[in-house]
Amino acid sequence: MVKYLMVVFIIFGFAVFIIVYLTSRADVDKKFVSNKEVIMKKKFGKVLVVYYSLSGNTRSIAMKIKEKTNADICEIETVKKYPSLPMLYFTAKRQTKPKNYPELKNEFPDFSQYDLIFVGSPTWWYTVSAPVLSFLYKADFKGKTVISFTTNGGNCGTFFEDFEQSAKNAKVIKGIEFKKVSKQDVNILDNTISGWLNNLDI
Repeated sequence: MVKYLMVVFIIFGFAVFIIVYLTSRADVDKKFVSNKEVIMKKKFGKVLVVYYSLSGNTRSIAMKIKEKTNADICEIETVKKYPSLPMLYFTAKRQTKPKNYPELKNEFPDFSQYDLIFVGSPTWWYTVSAPVLSFLYKADFKGKTVISFTTNGGNCGTFFEDFEQSAKNAKVIKGIEFKKVSKQDVNILDNTISGWLNNLDI
């Protein structure tokens, strides 16, 4: 009986932890959300936006950052296309290890010519997507300031911690997660990005 109660207690405690964790992560970026128009005021110098997008959500954020910062933009592309669901889940999981990173199609710009670099990725399996991990594995930022951002359906997991560990020789500034982009009001999303950019401590 005692063992049974201990098991129930452990399961209950774990469930409470998960609920609290997910709830806390869900409120991370609400301070930037606004119904009122937010004017871009901050200037960043020469900016590069690097991103990978499978569904188009990360691309839409990357393009808005490009427009607001007058940045150059570079899309990460894989040599092989990803399979459709449900095989996508298994492929994405398998490729989270360095030896399994996907081969990338494109060359990347000379980072030395930029003052600031944004890198965007969808969240896959609660971490950085495999194509962006592959990019980070090859990239050497040589002391440049790099800001991460991610899109997901509700929980970024250890995305930002994993990103910082993978970005070699970069001064990493933790960015922002954009949840359920395709379901967001376009104007609110635009204001959120402007508010976030204006408040970056650079």
